[in-house]
Amino acid sequence: MKKVSMAGLIIVLFVICVVTSLLLGLVNEITEDRIDEITAENTRLAMQEVLQADSYDEVEYTGGDSQVTGVYKAGDAGYVVEVSVSGSQGMISMVVGVDTAGTVTGVSIVDMSETPGLGDKASEPEFRSQFVGTTGDAAVDKDGGTIAALTGATVTSRAVANGVNAAVAAAATIG
Repeated sequence: MKKVSMAGLIIVLFVICVVTSLLLGLVNEITEDRIDEITAENTRLAMQEVLQADSYDEVEYTGGDSQVTGVYKAGDAGYVVEVSVSGSQGMISMVVGVDTAGTVTGVSIVDMSETPGLGDKASEPEFRSQFVGTTGDAAVDKDGGTIAALTGATVTSRAVANGVNAAVAAAATIG
């Protein structure tokens, strides 16, 4: 029976780590552009879903809310605001349409990692449609508002409401 030295084990583990890291880096390099394209397409579709317009032109947002990641002028219809809020399992990226009167026209969840069967229900139309018509005063029913929180996912529900409110406030600073 051959006795393996500690140095030999360390070298083998080091080589395995280097090869694995190189492979992961290569896969990332190959897929990065495609992932960016898919993300951009999903965001474009979400913008059209929340506020119909011929074009979406990015405008400078100088407000101090770090949840707001982008603001786009949607022709003469209003603004589409990209927001990233902290949910119960991670960040929730969403877009919110706000018309020229400061009223929410739609909410679309672009990306999230909330609990399957609970928090991920925030992306369902039944939940998102509750925000349409709000004007920056969205709150879940447990906080005295009119938004029916998702069962077992109050943190996620509050996060989406906070994101909607941040979007309305951001649009108000520009419009």
